[in-house]
Amino acid sequence: MDSQGRHWVVKLPRHQLAGASLEAEASLAPGLIKAVDEGNLPFDVVRPKAFTTVKEGGRAMVFREPFGQTISLEELTKAGAQSVGRVLGALHELDTQVFIDAGVPSYDAAGLRQRLTTELEDVALTRMAPSSLLGRWDTWIADDELWQINTVPVHGDMDEDNVLWSNGQVSAITSFGEAHVGDPAIDFVWLANTLDLDLLDTVTESYAMARGTGGDAHLLDRVALHSEFALARWLLHGTRIDSPEIIEEARAMLIELDETIASDPDEISGPRWQMEVPSATTPVTSPDED
Repeated sequence: MDSQGRHWVVKLPRHQLAGASLEAEASLAPGLIKAVDEGNLPFDVVRPKAFTTVKEGGRAMVFREPFGQTISLEELTKAGAQSVGRVLGALHELDTQVFIDAGVPSYDAAGLRQRLTTELEDVALTRMAPSSLLGRWDTWIADDELWQINTVPVHGDMDEDNVLWSNGQVSAITSFGEAHVGDPAIDFVWLANTLDLDLLDTVTESYAMARGTGGDAHLLDRVALHSEFALARWLLHGTRIDSPEIIEEARAMLIELDETIASDPDEISGPRWQMEVPSATTPVTSPDED
């Protein structure tokens, strides 16, 4: 807190990948701030004020703490669900050039499918995922109807910790380090994993109205794919860093998912997983100034 009572945060990268994420967030910030100030985004974003080099490598970002508080999705009301739908719709309607100019990754539908196919092949090579899941994901990736989409600016890492609230409405969205031009469904996974169907319907209805596109017939199918495939990516992460703990956790969750689907073959909404992914950056609240 400074002498004027304002809270400031110093965000530090904890490793090389986190540093890359923080740099992406910093590169995107000017475009997002401009969109907010021009009224194209109905929420605030992190506004970097300074950067400083850290001895471990990379840069730390200093910014004023955005206004609002985090809440649990278990506390989400219908009005709150409508707010989430509106802000996601506004983000996904943002001009893709804002993201392209910032240098964040950009994929078209074909590129997304190729990326998923490559990752699926990597998962298969581990021989640790049930073959029935591999086949299920391959079928979804190969289904042309699911991928008749225009890719859009997406946050890429939406969760409760990255959404701030005030008076029952979304006031700010933070942590755009995984932002890219991609599948809008990726920004719904955190909701589908937690919300009941009525509230999820409220979100998607509000979202469709905000975008004015008539909706996305296969949005929730792709949400289910991304939700399930997150476990496969967790397995790949564990193998790449050679972590027996992560590998075992991912294998157990994949087996549980496979058993859940086997007991309900019509299951399409995805599992309700809560994974503790290591934080990429460490936010440090600055000390009081005299």
